[in-house]
Amino acid sequence: MTHSESLLLKELRESPRRPGRYLLSLSDGRQLVVGIGVMAETGLTRAGMPIEPTVLDRLLHEHVITDLADRALDYLARGRRTRRELEVRLRKRDATPAQIREALDRLEQSGVLSDEQVAQAEASARLRKGEAPARVKQQLRRKGVAGPTVSEAVADAMLEDGFDEEAACRAVAVRRARSLTAEDPAAAQRKLLGFLLRRGYGGTIARRIAKEVLHEGH
Repeated sequence: MTHSESLLLKELRESPRRPGRYLLSLSDGRQLVVGIGVMAETGLTRAGMPIEPTVLDRLLHEHVITDLADRALDYLARGRRTRRELEVRLRKRDATPAQIREALDRLEQSGVLSDEQVAQAEASARLRKGEAPARVKQQLRRKGVAGPTVSEAVADAMLEDGFDEEAACRAVAVRRARSLTAEDPAAAQRKLLGFLLRRGYGGTIARRIAKEVLHEGH
């Protein structure tokens, strides 16, 4: 490309949707979205400025990472997500594993993405719904949360809420038993036991609680 054909920054404006994002229109028709940091780094401050090949490479890379990070932010806006869950989503984009990793690293560094926070919130919410600690741990591991983080989050939630596994098992059993009053005793026992096992309670406690609750006439 000759000097007269140099690539130019045709237009520069801040994104109306995302503060800190800039929309760049290049003289060859390409449009890029980058963060404010790369604008300062490259020194691009006004339309008409030439864009050197090394700067273009930097802008193209930043455009991909910014797009991935913004996609991840959109997913996070819909609810709690772990890093692995976002990775699975972003793999559907035209991006390399390294690019996805860099985008998610940025979100972690900014504090927006945190498996620890997800684990803590999920553990507390699930325990309050009557799930057993074993079930909660299983679900968090499926979301990609690391084992030590899972154990710490569940332990903290149990301590904070004063969780008692037997009392929790009995409470969910009582609620479930109300829908089994029309069943014959054997069927009710089988269904209640299966329900408690699916909630993550161990066989010994589940059998005893199911038998006691049904015997008490709940």
